[in-house]
Amino acid sequence: MGHNRTISPNETMSRRAGHWARGFWAGVAAGAAATLALFAYRVAAGTPTLVEALSERMVRLLPYPVFALILANLGELAKPLGFLAAVATSLIGFGVGGMLYARAAEKRRWRRPRSGLIVAAVTWAFLTYVFLPVIDGAMLGVPLATVVSAPALPIAVGSVVYGLLLAAGIRNDRRGHGAGLPAAARNGSGAIQGVMSRRALIRRSALSLLVAAAASRLGTWSDAVNSRVMTVASGAGAAASTVFRLIAGMPPEVTPNGRFYQVSKNYPFDPSVDVGRWSLEIKGLVATPRTFSYAEFVRSAPSVERYQTLECISNEVGGDLIGNARWKGVRVRDILTLAGIRPEAAAIVWGSADGYFESVPVEVALDPGSLLAYAMNGAPLPMKHGAPVRVLLPNRYGTKQPKWLTSIQAANSEVTGYWEHWQRARFGTQAIVKTTSAFIVTARDGDAVRLGGWAFAGSRGISRVELSADGGTTWFPATVKDALAVNAWQFWSAAWAPPSPGDYSLKVRAVDGSGGIQPGTWRRLPDGAEGYHEIRIHFHA
Repeated sequence: MGHNRTISPNETMSRRAGHWARGFWAGVAAGAAATLALFAYRVAAGTPTLVEALSERMVRLLPYPVFALILANLGELAKPLGFLAAVATSLIGFGVGGMLYARAAEKRRWRRPRSGLIVAAVTWAFLTYVFLPVIDGAMLGVPLATVVSAPALPIAVGSVVYGLLLAAGIRNDRRGHGAGLPAAARNGSGAIQGVMSRRALIRRSALSLLVAAAASRLGTWSDAVNSRVMTVASGAGAAASTVFRLIAGMPPEVTPNGRFYQVSKNYPFDPSVDVGRWSLEIKGLVATPRTFSYAEFVRSAPSVERYQTLECISNEVGGDLIGNARWKGVRVRDILTLAGIRPEAAAIVWGSADGYFESVPVEVALDPGSLLAYAMNGAPLPMKHGAPVRVLLPNRYGTKQPKWLTSIQAANSEVTGYWEHWQRARFGTQAIVKTTSAFIVTARDGDAVRLGGWAFAGSRGISRVELSADGGTTWFPATVKDALAVNAWQFWSAAWAPPSPGDYSLKVRAVDGSGGIQPGTWRRLPDGAEGYHEIRIHFHA
């Protein structure tokens, strides 16, 4: 004859805690699948995901000192880590949703798939009308540049995946809190278990996370491999002067497209612009607003081709976020002339396909050296470098030269750009390149050491490069190669004979064409790095 056993409060609490835990992990697993579905939709349709928007918002909420510390110490790793943090945050949110569902399912007899569709509808409504508006800026300040356009369909796809998998992962029967379930659905104390064990949920969650991480990297893996510009020994550049002998191991003076550094605010997906559907809009304080297709744009004005070095404002002293290419495009002033810029226009505002925006004084845009580039090193502009058209300005860091250009607006004043708009960042508004120099290679040559590197000072050019082996007390000159063009870096080389075997520290500095000496005080952000690049050499007999 059976008998009823009284369940103690501790057993009740234990069962409830176990139920909440199973709900959380079921939610994480279902959320990982929903995230993968959103990524798949992203690849198919090009629509930014909620995770991308969340990643940008999380970065913008960081205090500036924290942001600067992360960027200075992690460099490009900061972006993937920030994205993974956004993925983890969203999965925690999905896990909380799983806990709430598990609690509700414990009290009510819900049938599948009806319960899954109910969860999907609630999730869709929350993400569309609460979560997305909040992170987009309605309550948190500056609106995001990562725009989740037409979010209803992709969010619905993710919500349905989440709801149905969550309902499949948690199955409870109201009667006797599991009295009618098979023995396999109970643990030793009689607590209810879902069809998937906690271990199975963890395995599936981990697998989903790994797949999500791999999928998020597919579009950028090759970029990451090629993001280092000047670390591969490649001999003398094709355009090198016959008078100036490059040391073996120096990179090409003209950086190949595949090795040219690539930096953007986006991770892991940059825009993929359809050239056939692309257009460039000229608007604002112009007499005749214009819109150009790509073919019309290329034919609109005479083409200009030139060498120019491009450097990221986040480039460290001696860093590799710099490269030199032969660019082809049309002058900005020729395009603005076609629209008839009005006299009251004082600034030009650039708009990009990824939501990035920047501005420059109108005289900078009208400079004959300011281009809208559509080709790079004799080939159409690569997508990762801003195809079909990017801005190319003299004497400015890359932050002022947006990629994936879609609009040019003449305005009566400058606007705070994407990074400046984030007021904590305090990035310099004009982003004029600073004089800088770096070592690249060293080579033993008998009793001497041959040294080689580059120097850059924008339109000011380089008048001389100097090296020091005694901590900056004395300096000796290097030989500097003539620049390929104004606004192009210059290679240098020198020979140095150590007085005896041992360890030495060498520094390099440049003097620009106006006589300005490269700043020696170490400084990183926010408006370009300062300081002398230093290397250590062990010279043995």
